[in-house]
Amino acid sequence: MNTVRIPAVSPRHDGEREPDLTSMYVIHRAMLTDLRRITEVLGGKDPLTGGRNEAVRAYAGSVLTEVHHHHANEDDLLWPIIERTAGHAVDLDPYTDDHQALGPVLDRCRAALRGDRQVLRRCLAELTDFLDEHIAEEESDLFPIITRFVPYDAYAWTERQVARRASFGQLVFTAPWLLRHATQEEGRRLLAGAGAPLRILLALTRGRYARHERAAFG
Repeated sequence: MNTVRIPAVSPRHDGEREPDLTSMYVIHRAMLTDLRRITEVLGGKDPLTGGRNEAVRAYAGSVLTEVHHHHANEDDLLWPIIERTAGHAVDLDPYTDDHQALGPVLDRCRAALRGDRQVLRRCLAELTDFLDEHIAEEESDLFPIITRFVPYDAYAWTERQVARRASFGQLVFTAPWLLRHATQEEGRRLLAGAGAPLRILLALTRGRYARHERAAFG
């Protein structure tokens, strides 16, 4: 990851606009939903044909990239913003410790992508259990602190930096993937916050993503 200078920022004042955490909720839901879908396919009784097998593993690889990208950017971008605005109101050590523990689990999943189907299934199930607990704690304990202390502009800055760190190849998957897992209202919010280039990219890649998803899940 490229080092980004975290801007000076003060806590949000009462009455100021709160940060919009829609993208975080959608990303969390998308990761857990698709990891469970992939695990279910891998654990099914029906054999995976050559084309289906490749599609499932390719989709799994894309989701693993999203998991890594999301959590690495929390460490590098979001946590410093929270620390600067919330101060002693939050202890981020449990979250950073979880991210350090996530690395070996992700490594095992990536190593299993081209190996035995059941080994990959077990690795992805382990990752899903890990993320399920971590995400539940974030959303119940940390999200209210973000909403209370982090200014809207500071959080929006973080989201822009996250998008800039993603490669074009990743965005081709990410943009339609998020809209796929968003409700109608969430999708409206995501599109309203996206820049014109991202909206154009989404228009160009939705069909490709849909074919990718069908090939993996039917």
